[in-house]
Amino acid sequence: MKVKVMYRGGDGNTSRMEGSCPRSIILCVLLIAGTWSIKETSFIKLPCLYERPYHHPLNDQPASPRPAWVLLGGGQDIHGENLDFEGVKFLFKDSPVNLMPFLKDGLEDVKCDIAPYFTANTQILWPGVINPDNAVDSWYIYRVQHNGGKFHTATFFTKLPETPEKDEEDRHLVLATFMISTKTPNIYATLADSALLDCAFAVDHRAEVLVTWSYLGRGSLEVKLLSYNGVTKKLEHKRKDVYMQEEELQNGRASLIVNNLALTSEGLYTCSVSVASLFAEQQIRLQIRESPTVSLNVDSILTLTEGDEIKFACDASNYYPLDVTIEWLRELPNTALLPSVMSNVIYSSHRINRNGTYSLTGFFLLKVSLPDNGVKFTCRVEHESLKKPIRKSVTLIVSESPPWFLMVFITFLILALLYFVRMFCKARNASKAKPY
Repeated sequence: MKVKVMYRGGDGNTSRMEGSCPRSIILCVLLIAGTWSIKETSFIKLPCLYERPYHHPLNDQPASPRPAWVLLGGGQDIHGENLDFEGVKFLFKDSPVNLMPFLKDGLEDVKCDIAPYFTANTQILWPGVINPDNAVDSWYIYRVQHNGGKFHTATFFTKLPETPEKDEEDRHLVLATFMISTKTPNIYATLADSALLDCAFAVDHRAEVLVTWSYLGRGSLEVKLLSYNGVTKKLEHKRKDVYMQEEELQNGRASLIVNNLALTSEGLYTCSVSVASLFAEQQIRLQIRESPTVSLNVDSILTLTEGDEIKFACDASNYYPLDVTIEWLRELPNTALLPSVMSNVIYSSHRINRNGTYSLTGFFLLKVSLPDNGVKFTCRVEHESLKKPIRKSVTLIVSESPPWFLMVFITFLILALLYFVRMFCKARNASKAKPY
């Protein structure tokens, strides 16, 4: 397989850069073999996997996927290019349904697949499109997903009766007619906040669409949240905590706003858009994340005497979801050694708070000795809601305990002082004159 980057400059010349990579890479991981130049006449060469139609209507087993290429942009100039590379080629005619804005950051993390769209013998009436006898391979859908979660798209296209200059079996001129997309396939939010679930659609002509939003929670049945009928212009809300701007539907925006988020708001949301007999959907997973609040039971600088016993406790509270990591580290003063992880830490059980979040405490007991002087003890807390761990530290200052004979002497002095004070008070009371 050859890797090519092609663009047309203002002088009409075509430049190509070529490299080589194993053909199996396309079938296994779909490493992208094309980029694009931001010019008016540029085009994108997007690698896909093509799921071919069944060999026979009675055969339930589809044919193995084949390498394929989606060629976008460039107008009619693309037909004159040298497309002598292996795989099925779908040459997209210019259309208002345009995938190129999603690919402006490059193709490195993009996955694409193409499959026939079976209409179950339902004739699709589409302006400007004529499909003879509603052939089984008349309509297709190709899905493009960004592996980093930046976007997901699904686009319908159909073959055109026109043929390229070279009549090749694996080279098809096609037209994109309808696309649905989301820029938030995975969205994270906090409790009591609001979340915007992005859903957009594009149609190559003015059409009345049907829009439905549904929700599937953990351990529950799928429920309908709202629906919009483009024919009757009627928007129906099934729940009060969701909202869609009806006026934005005219601009191809069907995004959903979910207010006052709770843990019960977590789940899979589905935006479904239907035009004529074409039906597509995008799924958006909403997850609640609450960062832990970390606190220690001691001050940042702690002064103790040799032989004292103390409990160091680190509390991580109000986090969600459940998994959290609490570690205590011991760092020696004036050394380049890495802190060591303490192994004698004891953990409480997870405590469930009223709002459904969790709390956990990790603690250890220490009998202070002189080698602990200047040692820094750090509690490190990790959670999926945090970009980096939270650290809380305490530095221990240890003073040497006085020798035993000094303690005995001090105790004797205190007792003697108390005795003389008592005798003094007794003598003073006795010296007072009696009233009789």
